[in-house]
Amino acid sequence: MTSSMTKAMGCVFCAAAVMNAWCLPLVGHEDDAELVVSGRPLNYWVQQATDADRSEPVAKVVQALTEAVSRENPLAKVTAADALGTLGKASKPALPVLLDQLSHELGWVRASAAEAVVAMGDEAVPAVQALFEKQIGAPSVRAAFLLGALGVSAKPAIPSIAAVMEEAPEVMKVRYADILNLIDPERFPGNTTRASLQVDRVNIGDDALDAELSTLSKDWPQFHGPGRDSICRERGLLRQWPEGGPKHLWTLEGLGKGYSSVAIADGRIFTMGDRPGSDGKAAQFIIALDLVRRSELWATRVGAAFNDGPRSTPTVVGDLVYALGTEGDLLCLEAATGKVRWRKNLATDLDGKMMSGWKYSESPLIDGDRLICTPGGPDKTVVALDRHSGSLLWACAVPALGEEGSDGAGYSSAVVAEIHGVRQYVQIIGRGVVGIEASRGKFLWGYNRIACNVANITLPIVRGNYVFVTTAYNTGSALLEISRTRERFSAKEVYFLSARDFQNHHGGIVLVGRHIYGGRGGNAGHPTCIDMATGKICWAERSPSRGSASVIYADGHVIFRYDRGDVVLLEATPEAMRIKGRFKAVKGDGAAWAHPVIHQGRLYLRHGNRLACYDLRALD
Repeated sequence: MTSSMTKAMGCVFCAAAVMNAWCLPLVGHEDDAELVVSGRPLNYWVQQATDADRSEPVAKVVQALTEAVSRENPLAKVTAADALGTLGKASKPALPVLLDQLSHELGWVRASAAEAVVAMGDEAVPAVQALFEKQIGAPSVRAAFLLGALGVSAKPAIPSIAAVMEEAPEVMKVRYADILNLIDPERFPGNTTRASLQVDRVNIGDDALDAELSTLSKDWPQFHGPGRDSICRERGLLRQWPEGGPKHLWTLEGLGKGYSSVAIADGRIFTMGDRPGSDGKAAQFIIALDLVRRSELWATRVGAAFNDGPRSTPTVVGDLVYALGTEGDLLCLEAATGKVRWRKNLATDLDGKMMSGWKYSESPLIDGDRLICTPGGPDKTVVALDRHSGSLLWACAVPALGEEGSDGAGYSSAVVAEIHGVRQYVQIIGRGVVGIEASRGKFLWGYNRIACNVANITLPIVRGNYVFVTTAYNTGSALLEISRTRERFSAKEVYFLSARDFQNHHGGIVLVGRHIYGGRGGNAGHPTCIDMATGKICWAERSPSRGSASVIYADGHVIFRYDRGDVVLLEATPEAMRIKGRFKAVKGDGAAWAHPVIHQGRLYLRHGNRLACYDLRALD
């Protein structure tokens, strides 16, 4: 791993795991071969911190590691901070230096320092409270997150948090309420839908943090959730499933054929399906259901039916919902009534083309007033439309990326990223993965090796200036470092994993902390955990069920939903695969490829014509 590898590489601050800080070896780091602190290599002091039978006095170990945290080398900072975290309260002399790192420009540094601080427990509270009270903006918010993670020990800080909460915007009042609940749940009762500190991103820049907080939602308004990252931000869920699985609450039928998942917003469920229309002939519909009554509110015809139904999941923003049919029919509808506001066709109106024959499968991305979609044609590979009118804002013609893959749109969906200060859309098309400037639609960078010529499907993961991509059909996975020189961007391959090591078919992957979890193999879901930064396979096990697996993270666990109907709960840990429960879900026809959704403590699993709901909430 190069010294630049740590720049902007994010990890999720997991409050529940701060007492299990990992140690990042320095082997292979070009700047660390002679890194010496207090007369010894840094790895020596890391070993002293983690060994129960250390030969050095603890005070001397803390002093050396504190010196390393103060160095300019980001990897040294992270490694030393993680080692300090294993020492708990004994590392208190390092507290001032660790708190200084909470304003560091690199998220990985900030997160590691935060975890080390929380590991000190009540010894850290006065200093963290002081930081919270004297700072403003993102540093203050990060300090508040730390106080919440410190739990009951942080009770002296409650008046300060409550005072700031009084004047805070609504979105932040929710966050502060969650923090107060963590500190004193009796005085500040919460609920199972409150946002979780397990996924609060204290690792990102100030502007990005504000954007992250503003987009957090208690609903599940689009494919892969509010952040398009397959992360559920709820807490208080079952950490071990009973025999037979969580309680089955209800099953609803009538959705028709399809692999569309569900979006849930403002008390409504939205999905798509192929079913008979009023004339008795099969057609493709977007369907809205009342979440409480489970009754159909409306169904609007999208276009022609496909052999096994739609793949796209609707996207809900405010009072509008957006959906893409398999024939390229893109609709904007009123969420309350199903009335069509505008309609475009990616093939005929935008000269689109698919890379292969399974039709359009993308779930539309809404970013502000822009709707991002991928027609796939040579002149309009990716486009931005005005989401209110459907008018074309810009079109990006992606240049030739290489020989791998096929021309046209892939089966993935775009994600938003801030890379080197430029907002951009990262999308996998038929010829590989690309980055496109958000404001003007300018092509920024591309990478071809990840493309196959059958179907490129899985959404990319972006952390800082790094992009992880994976495709199946005997292709593999890669981590890319995106660089910028003035206005020019480029993608450099950091590592490549062969298909034997890791390829994800279409069940998706999820990043938890610094580790990626997902199913490995073509038409398979062998559970695998990968260190995103290094490409190290932490563990890779044989699948507990047949078929591919869709994944979702919630409250310290990853749910693997297999296409034969089995659902498995795994602990999100790089140590080993630990199964915490399994059950057989309500079955429908065909493969259960619709991705799972968690909303207000309930797990929603669609299988063809049926949608089943299960209670994941832990008993009081």
